[in-house]
Amino acid sequence: MDQFTEKFTIKVTDSGVVIIGEEGNRLKFSVGEALMLLDVLKNEEVELRKMAEEKSPTPVKIQF
Repeated sequence: MDQFTEKFTIKVTDSGVVIIGEEGNRLKFSVGEALMLLDVLKNEEVELRKMAEEKSPTPVKIQF
């Protein structure tokens, strides 16, 4: 698989968030569930960045 192939697509809808995998599988989150997921990811951001830097052959620079 090409390293730049999208593995999933994230869509924000009126009712929440849908994550669609490359094979069409879907994860649906209500607005409240999506906010809880966002909170978890924010709390784990430092550790996730550290892990990504350790595993990547090139520096990971993701800008928001």
